Amino acid sequence: MEFNKEFKEDSLNIEGYSIIEVGRGKVKSDKFRSQTDFEFDPDRLIDVLNNKGHIYAYVDKAKKVRSIYVTTKSGETFSCEERLISPSIVNDPVVERMDEQVMFLVADRATYYTKGKAFFLGEEIPKLKKKSEGFDFVMFLIFTVLYSMMFWQVFHGPVGICIGFCMGISMGLCLAKHSYYYEKTE
Repeated sequence: MEFNKEFKEDSLNIEGYSIIEVGRGKVKSDKFRSQTDFEFDPDRLIDVLNNKGHIYAYVDKAKKVRSIYVTTKSGETFSCEERLISPSIVNDPVVERMDEQVMFLVADRATYYTKGKAFFLGEEIPKLKKKSEGFDFVMFLIFTVLYSMMFWQVFHGPVGICIGFCMGISMGLCLAKHSYYYEKTE
């Protein structure tokens, strides 16, 4: 991990793998268990989910689960201290990329709290900082037109256009691009 170096969230995506968030239903399903070639304790994972933790899994193109990451929450502290890796990829460099992406997800959850801290495999993750790259003008225009047309039919006048304009502004702000970096303080 490089500190103070900006990156985009989509740069963490891994070609050939999809990351999924695993819920209670999936943990309990026989299909999910049959997609893994390693053992895991479903009761342990359900316990984590019941305590506001998250379970992430990486699935390859053949729909096989290659890794499971268990993240927990305790107050304003988030951590990933447990990961299950398929023997087929245990020595593959792709595991490092998976670690980076899950580390980002854990650090991102911690940013929503004033005293939020994040840990990954026993080490504290530096504070994750977000940098907005401004307003998405294209999305503003698209949603303004879309919502104006929709509300024009309801209100038959300038009120519909005003509502469309306001909705367009909010969508332009919501869909703005962001970059991130880990702030290393000495």
